[in-house]
Amino acid sequence: MFSINRFTLSILLLSTLLLFSLTACSADTDDDSDHDAGPSADAPELLIPASISADIEPQFENDNLYLNDYSNFLHAVQIMATVSRDSEYGHEAYRPDLYTDGMSRNAELFLELTAMIDYHFNDEGKIAPRLKPSGDGYAAAGDPELSIYPHLVYAYHIHHRSGRFDYDPTLYERLNREATNYLVTPGRYLLDEHYRDGFFHDSNGDTNSRSMSYGLGGLHGHAYAWIVWKKPGGEDTMGVLPQSSLEHFMGYSPESMTDIYREIARTLDEAWDGERTIYDFDDGTTWPLDAVGALIRGKKAMYDMLWMFGDDDDREMARTVFDRTAAILESVAGLAESWGMPAEIEFTGDGAVAASDIVNLYDWYQFLNHLGGGYGFDRERDGTAMFITDHREDLFDLIGELSDNALLGVMEHHLNEEGRLITSVNYSDGSPADERMTVSTAGMFIATAGNIYRKGDSFERASDWDSVSDEIAARSRELFDLKFDHFELMLEVVKD
Repeated sequence: MFSINRFTLSILLLSTLLLFSLTACSADTDDDSDHDAGPSADAPELLIPASISADIEPQFENDNLYLNDYSNFLHAVQIMATVSRDSEYGHEAYRPDLYTDGMSRNAELFLELTAMIDYHFNDEGKIAPRLKPSGDGYAAAGDPELSIYPHLVYAYHIHHRSGRFDYDPTLYERLNREATNYLVTPGRYLLDEHYRDGFFHDSNGDTNSRSMSYGLGGLHGHAYAWIVWKKPGGEDTMGVLPQSSLEHFMGYSPESMTDIYREIARTLDEAWDGERTIYDFDDGTTWPLDAVGALIRGKKAMYDMLWMFGDDDDREMARTVFDRTAAILESVAGLAESWGMPAEIEFTGDGAVAASDIVNLYDWYQFLNHLGGGYGFDRERDGTAMFITDHREDLFDLIGELSDNALLGVMEHHLNEEGRLITSVNYSDGSPADERMTVSTAGMFIATAGNIYRKGDSFERASDWDSVSDEIAARSRELFDLKFDHFELMLEVVKD
């Protein structure tokens, strides 16, 4: 999660304690779901709309500001910052001015946004889903929506890539310490308030396929911190922290995390429906696509944690968890058209089938990023379980094919006449269903495309354009342009 040198350690310890003390003073005092839930009631420095009109005007729903839009804009910013290095967007064959000026500019914006979201939405990990107008500003409102957490915690990825900013020691240090509270408290909250005895429950106290998948997905940042601490090479990053210090930050030791994953493994084992190749938590076997993606990412963290920190029985269970995760992915992969997967999937004894006529593009991009973004399903390094590398290399090919077809499908099916991303298409033929352009969809597209474009063989980074075919180089440039066009549109409508 973090890349921390020894000089940073003392600063990080102090800044974390200060951040914790600043946020600890906020508490809910009203049981109404529309209550003011956050630590502030003034206006954010940046107003991020839900959608962008055809004439490039910001569109705010009911004058509210939504966490998901801030979070997904943040993901776009962090990708544009980290992938603008001199081998990719900042290469001389594309936009050399981005390295290092563009990187620094977007890294500064990332820091501004994390501080803003942390202050306005975050109450010790209890993340308000929206800000509603209140007096001259805004107040956080609503109960936490667990579906947001799996990608909310993905904000750690710029921390993981902070070494790309070592050309500026001050910026490097800031990236390694300023977002700590925002990165740590959501996982603590999920475990403290939504987990018990192997089950995740939602804000209503119910356990179902959504609460289990979103809870597991939202926990992967916590798991990754310990996995990086443990794996070879980790002594240069998380490993500079003694175990006691990292436990203080995370709130959970590797032993307690392993115990939690053991409990969850038993819960999953009891819920496994081998005939339908999915888990059934007594709410049926029809799942939303975003929950399937969150489950896959969450289980990846789970089996790595069991394998790295557990005993022989845990390692055996880790392999079972992996095999079932792979089976779920293979089951749904057959539903992928070039324009995406259905918004809901029914798992049957005859395989997975579409349970929706619509492809929700935001959820489709989320699913792809769960497979290949950050600590995604395909990320394997020495010291981790390495199950794909050692036992199922064909899954790399599967993810590569999915990624290639998806990005080619974006350019063919997901753009309106003005070349802007739309919100949904019909699953039957990829025709437009909702032609609005939303910030969350555009933000997730930018993040996903930046992470998966080299999983297959249809696209290549700029530094290699002179060694691939003209077709691949031109197609890659077109994809880069598409990301920049949408990023610049979002920057245009984000209001001070």
